[in-house]
This record gives sequence, C-alpha cells and structure tokens, in this order.
Amino acid sequence: MTKTWFDSVVKDVAPIMKEIKTHPFITELSDGTLDPKNFHFYMHQDSYYLYSYGKVLASIATRLKEPDYSLNFMSFSTGTIEVEKALHKDFIADFPDLDPPEKSPTCALYTGFLTEVFEYDSIEVSLAAVLPCFWIYKEVGDYLLKTTTRSNHPYQKWIDTYGGEDFATSVERAIEITEVYAQNSTEEIRKQMTKVFLKTAQLEWMFWDSAYRREQWPI
Repeated sequence: MTKTWFDSVVKDVAPIMKEIKTHPFITELSDGTLDPKNFHFYMHQDSYYLYSYGKVLASIATRLKEPDYSLNFMSFSTGTIEVEKALHKDFIADFPDLDPPEKSPTCALYTGFLTEVFEYDSIEVSLAAVLPCFWIYKEVGDYLLKTTTRSNHPYQKWIDTYGGEDFATSVERAIEITEVYAQNSTEEIRKQMTKVFLKTAQLEWMFWDSAYRREQWPI
C-alpha cells in the first residue's frame, strides 16, 4: 500500500523527530551516562502513561469495524501491558531506595489529551493520535541501536525492546491500519489527523524533556 498520508506527515514531523533524537535524555541514554534518577523518574511516568495508553488502544479496538483490525488493536493493548509489567518491574526494582514520583504535569496532559481525542473526535483522528507513540519509539529504538557502542550498557534491555523486530511488526501494522482509514476519509479528516499527529509528537518530546528535568507540579 502506498502510504500517502503517513509519508506526508512523517515529513511534517521531521523537525520534532530531530529535536527528540538530539535531546539530552536520548543522547545520554545512548551513551549510558543518563542519571539513574532521571531514568527512574521516566520509568514511573511511562508506567502511568502506558496504563492509560493501553486503555485507549483497547477502546479504539471496539470502534474498528474490521475484525482483524480490532484484534490487532486489542493485541497492541495487551502487549503494552506486558511491556509495562516486564520493563518497569525490572528497572524500577533497581532503585529500591527511591520513592515513586507522582504523575507529572506532562504525563497528565498527554494521557488526558489521548483520552479526550478518543471521546470527542473521529476514529480516524484517534488512530492518528496514538500512532506517534508507536512510530517515535521505534525510530528512537533503531537510532539507539545504531549509535550505542558501550558494552554492558545499563539501559540495553530498554533499547532492545523498542529497537527489536517484534515491535517493528506492531508499528508497521498500526501504520497500515491508520493509512487505510486515512485513504478512505475526507481531505478535512486527513488534515485533522495530521494536526493531532503533530500534537502528539510534540507531547512525546515534552515527555522526554519532563523526565530529564524530573518535572514537578509548581505549587
């Protein structure tokens, strides 16, 4: 299938993707020098996020008309839960002396945004809203696999999870399903899809940045 909409939106989001790859959280994650306290904060925020993200994916599955697509998204949802359990249990257990942080403002904003889009927008727009998390994590995982040269890397398991072939298969399928809906929608809907994709990509950058700063509520 020609990925007309997706190829176009990837070009639009290229500047954001560049900012993500050059953010200190990612560059320090690559060379293994990222402060463990920052990673601990990130893992907890990601746990909060994935809980909500998995619920949105499952909800999307109930609105997809095609049985295969619905099964795919239910699988994505359960897969998200499994990743959350495995990775977060391993890495969070490495920091028994650190208290779990509360849900950060950025994490609350991101999960609230996804829920709001699902509640009030079309299924096409909902698909576009959840797609950046798939695609950006795959891009970052692949990038880290290429740039990381350190042996005994403290975060190698995390890198392998998102740079692996199993995840690549899920990402490609999510892209294909979203593209089908984009091609069978109106130009106005596709514009809305692009807009929400860019917003979610911005939230992905904000998520990394908030973890690097160990973001706190201001008052």
